[in-house]
Order: sequence, then structure tokens, then C-alpha cells
Amino acid sequence: MNTTIFAPATLVGSSGITVIRISGDETFCMLAKIFSKSAERFEPVDPEKLSSHTAYHGYVFHDESIVDEAVVTVFRSPNSYTGEDVAEISTHGGSFIYRKISNLLCSSGCIHAEPGEFTKRAYFNGKMDLAQAEAVADLVKAKTDQANDLALRQLTGKFSGRIKSLREELINYCSLLELELDFSEEGIDLVSKEDLLAKIDKLIEKFKDLTRTYESGKIILNGVNLAIIGKPNVGKSSIFNYFLRESRAIVSEIPGTTRDYLQEPLIMDGIQYNLIDTAGIRITEDVIEKEGVRRSKLKIEESDLVLEVIDLTNPDPNADNDVKEVSREKVIKVYNKVDIAPGGKERSDGISISAITGVGMDKLHKAINEKAKFLVMGSESSDIIIANERHRDCLLKSCEYLTNARNQILTGGGNELISFEIRAAMDSISEIIGKTANVDILNNIFTKFCIGK
Repeated sequence: MNTTIFAPATLVGSSGITVIRISGDETFCMLAKIFSKSAERFEPVDPEKLSSHTAYHGYVFHDESIVDEAVVTVFRSPNSYTGEDVAEISTHGGSFIYRKISNLLCSSGCIHAEPGEFTKRAYFNGKMDLAQAEAVADLVKAKTDQANDLALRQLTGKFSGRIKSLREELINYCSLLELELDFSEEGIDLVSKEDLLAKIDKLIEKFKDLTRTYESGKIILNGVNLAIIGKPNVGKSSIFNYFLRESRAIVSEIPGTTRDYLQEPLIMDGIQYNLIDTAGIRITEDVIEKEGVRRSKLKIEESDLVLEVIDLTNPDPNADNDVKEVSREKVIKVYNKVDIAPGGKERSDGISISAITGVGMDKLHKAINEKAKFLVMGSESSDIIIANERHRDCLLKSCEYLTNARNQILTGGGNELISFEIRAAMDSISEIIGKTANVDILNNIFTKFCIGK
């Protein structure tokens, strides 16, 4: 935190510009070593005359040689992204220019930033709480409008505000109980156990309401896991390729062609899917195919939706055994090869299609999106949605501690025991916004960021 760091804030390569971000106490002194407003000769800028939120046109120098023409944007502490002195050098795109400027900064004492280090400094300097910092990473990787909106809601502090409000309630209850301990000899009750029990019950319900939104939030952020399953040679890979509009999976009449699952991202009607083509499920002695079947079954368990594909030309009466342990609500039965099936009749218990000719694929598309929209219904019924597993776990732990506090009240436990459980619940949700967080948690969060953010 005492060093001055830099990193590319844009992708380095063939591009219009490359932006290099610098942050730290020595930012402007280091800038003065390489930046000049004059192209005729190196005349270092005066760090004291650089105004915040101002862009300066000039040239980057190495000794007396021009490296590139550039625009430098200045942000003075504390009014910057990190809360420190920040400068952004916009140069012409290209890896060669970036390497030259990178070497100049390193020789001046600047060091390469670690993943997420700019945002980590913003957190430590009070520019955002931990939940907002995590929203930055979610915003960067958002692929749909829904995911973008969800990350923005968290970044603007709406979710943090709810957590702070719940934390404040816990602090108040804990304070009253601990204050009562000071007056225990006088027998003064600052809050009745009946009132405290009612308040804790309401808090537990509030925590549960938030945790219930996790499944919807996770799907919005990470996408719907959509697995295509069935016996060998029923046309799973053909359906997979049809949705992707490319021959991503090898299609063959030989059963067992797909030995391992394939996974590709897909966006349909504004919803992100993780489309999974699984190996055909059957009993086999082939070691490799057996492993593929095992992995397919794992993917089925992890899936949010399942397309159970059956060959209309050779329907298997035992096909349902492959999904017997899967909730029927997430299964869509698909009868493939309707174009070559005898009679080519529609089936009432599923959707008849041809992945080769496209017949019935519009119906399948509609059925998938209807089920997917049902999975994200929580986004419409709640103003706060959580999509982060860490947040959910903290809320669940808080619920557990509050339930313990409730049991202490019902069994006549003393104020010190009740207060201990409430304080533990408070500490747990404090981890969400970073009021209490250990180094391992912080490192785990910020190392998942991209370089330069």
C-alpha cells in the first residue's frame, strides 16, 4: 500500500490506444521523469502544476528520445478511483510502445500492480466497501443486461445499505442486552424477552428473504447451465451445433463419438446459457467412454435445465432412467429426428424436432426461455438480489447464530449468552461489507480480478 503501482487499464495489442494507470504517493513525481509537454526536447512537467481531473497533451520521453505522443489524465487524492494520486497515460496502441513505457516506469521505481490491486486500494481507502468492490468484478464480466443491472445495483450501494441497516439493528439489540448486564443487580430490563424474541424472528425472516434470492442471482450473473443429455446417437451434438450456429461438436452415426462433455456460452433473448453437450449415457466397458458418462452425470446434477433427447426413429422405453433423480421441473423432453421418423408425428409428452432441418426448433427455443425466465423470477419480485456465494454463506451463518439466540431466550439463557450469539451474527454479516475481514478472504476476492482493475 506504500508503493506506487501501474498496469494497463486496456488490453495491450493492436488497438487505437493503450491506457496505462498509475496510482500511489509518487505518481506525479514519476510522471515528471518521463512526460514533457514539449516535443522539441525533454522538459519535465511540474507535479505541483498538474490540476486534478484535467487531461494534458504531451510526449513520453526516454532520456532525450520521444517514445510516443500521449495524453495524461490527472486525478489528485482523495478524488480518484483508488483514493490516491492517480494518472492515466493514453498512448497509441501496440505492445511495443507499452513495453517501452512499462520499462521506463519500472526504472523510475514504479511496480506492476497485482490483480485487483487498484480496487483493493479503493476499498482500503474507504472509496467503496467490500460488497461494492466485488460488484466491480461482476460488472466487468457481465454478458447480459440483467447481469449488468444486478452488478450496478450492488455497485451503487443498494445492497450494502440493506446490510448496514440489518447490522445496525443487531448492534442496537446487542447494546441493550449488554447494558442490562451493568444493571443486573437492580433487576432492570431494558427490553423484554418477548419483544426481543419478536425482533429476532423478524430479523431471521429478513435474512432468509435475502438468501432466497441467491439462486436467481447466481443464474443471472453466471448463466443458466443447460445440459443436453440422452443415449448415444440420439442427436445431442446436432442440437448443440444448431444453437451455436456452428459445427462445434463432432457429429457421427457412430455411437459414443462424444467421449467428454463440451461447454459453450450462448445468449438467447437476453439470457445467458452455458450450453453443455454431454457424452451419451449407456453401460460400457470402454474406460474412456465410462469416464465420459460419469462426467455427464455430474453435469446433469449441476444443471439448471436439462434437455432429455430421445431418438424418434428408435425410442428407448428406459430413457427416463437417465433423469430419474433430476427434478422433473427442470427437464424438457425432446424427440429428435422427426424428419425421418415413421409417420413423423408430434408427441404430446414432449417437443418433436429435427436438429438437421430445424423443424420444431422454434418451439424448443421458446420452451427453454420460458423455463429460464421462471428461474430468474426472483429478480422481478425483490429489489435486492444476491449473486455472490460468499454473501449467501455469511447470511446463512447469521441466521444460524440468530436461531441460537432465539433458543437461548426460549430456554431462559442469560443475557451474556444471548448477546454472544447476536454479536456473532453481527460479525458474520459485517464480513459482507468488509467491516470484519481477514487477509485470506481479501486475497481470495481480489486475485480473481483482472490486471488493471
